[in-house]
Amino acid sequence: MNVKLVILFVFMSVLTVKAQDSKLFFGLNVGAKFGNKNYALRYTGAYQNELPLQFDNPNIYQQVFQSLGDKNFTFSQFNERYRYTPAMNLGLLIGYNTSPNLQASIAINFSRLKMLSTYTLEVIDPSNFTTQGQYVTGNILGEESRFNGKFNLDYIFDGDKVRFIIGASGLFLAWRIEKQFAELNNESIILPLFSLHNPNNNITTKTSGMGWGYGVNTGIEFNLNDKFKGQLMYQPYLSRVEYFVTKNQKELLGTSYQKPQHRLEHDLTLRLIWK
Repeated sequence: MNVKLVILFVFMSVLTVKAQDSKLFFGLNVGAKFGNKNYALRYTGAYQNELPLQFDNPNIYQQVFQSLGDKNFTFSQFNERYRYTPAMNLGLLIGYNTSPNLQASIAINFSRLKMLSTYTLEVIDPSNFTTQGQYVTGNILGEESRFNGKFNLDYIFDGDKVRFIIGASGLFLAWRIEKQFAELNNESIILPLFSLHNPNNNITTKTSGMGWGYGVNTGIEFNLNDKFKGQLMYQPYLSRVEYFVTKNQKELLGTSYQKPQHRLEHDLTLRLIWK
């Protein structure tokens, strides 16, 4: 079942149950996630030289050879302008008003990020007598599922129609590759760099992982009606997630292993809260 439909079903079920404690509240999170481009490097085909190795496969080489008009070629370069596109972030929120101005909450959010980049092949054409090389460009695409479990502690300033919010958050993070492939000539040739159905991926390639992070919450609260409130939040956070090696690879790298760094990411969230 679609995760978004499950979240909506759970949220609507919660709203049918009257809270026993007036300080308890429930909510739905809807917003956008902006992933750090350094994590998107994982999907460019350069991580373990996945893409150039595909072209070394005789069957794939022959397909590309024919697609280029029976011309040989060599892999030229990756495009360094890779990034995630903004993704929809959807989740649930449960919280407790510890005082009239202070609230604590736990949120679970799901998103699916997409990455788009390109690569270049140099065509070896004996009939080309100029000094200028001939090149063709293909696309590299990736999709990644994200789960964020977030603990928030927010202070809401007094006000009439609009109340300002400032707070802090701690996060548990998880990710998983859903798709990763390259294409050439408008999808006439598809080069899979990852398959969900190939168990051997997990031997040499890291395809999922976990991490943690912390951040700040800033925003505003406003009344929708007597029972519902809206909280529009900007939530930047630093995430520390291992994307690039498996446990076995870490042991092989030894002292050359580089620990993951804290990376800045951003959530823009509308909380729809029933208080």
